[in-house]
Amino acid sequence: MEKCTQKAKKPLISNQRINLTLDKKTKTSMKTYEPYEIKKLSDLEYSFTTDNHNLYRIVFKFSDRFFEEHCSECRDILEVDIVCVEENLPKDYRIGVTICGIFDEILSQSCNGIMYRCDDSDGRQCKRELQFDKWYEDFNEDDNIDRFAQSFCDENACDKYYVLVDKGCLNYEEIHDSFNYRCRECNNE
Repeated sequence: MEKCTQKAKKPLISNQRINLTLDKKTKTSMKTYEPYEIKKLSDLEYSFTTDNHNLYRIVFKFSDRFFEEHCSECRDILEVDIVCVEENLPKDYRIGVTICGIFDEILSQSCNGIMYRCDDSDGRQCKRELQFDKWYEDFNEDDNIDRFAQSFCDENACDKYYVLVDKGCLNYEEIHDSFNYRCRECNNE
C-alpha cells in the first residue's frame, strides 16, 4: 500500500468561521471561510450545495459490511460516505469547513466514532487521503478529536480505514478498542 505524504503546514483556525492565515516572511493575509448551508435530511444524512452548484450528500450508517453482526462492540462506529456526482471540482475551502462541521455535529451529539476510507476506484486515493489529513489538521485546532488508522484485509486487497472520535465522549475508550482490536478480529474471523 502506497504511503501518502505532504509537507506540514500551519493549521487553520476553526470555529463556525474558518480563518486561513498565510505567513510568508512578514507578509500576512487573512481570508475567512464559512460553511455552506447544510440541510439535515435525517439523523444520519446531510446535504449541501456549493457555489458551483455541486450537490454533496454526507451519509452515515452502521455498517455490517465491515463488521459481523455478532460484533456488538463495533456498533458505536458509523461509516460515512461523501458523495458528489461532479468529477471536476474546483478548489473550494468551504467544502472542508462544511464537512468537518457535519462531522463535529455527529461526534458531539451521538458519541459515535466516524469511520472513513479514501476511495481508490479512480486512482485518486492518495489525493483524498491528503485532503482528509489537511482537513483534520486545519479544523481540529482545539484538539477535541482523535483519529486512528487500521488496515482491513480480505483475499483481494488491504484497505486503510480511519476512525474519528470525540475525546470527550463517555464511550471513547470503547470505540478506540473496538476499532483497533475487537472489530479487526470480527472482520477477519
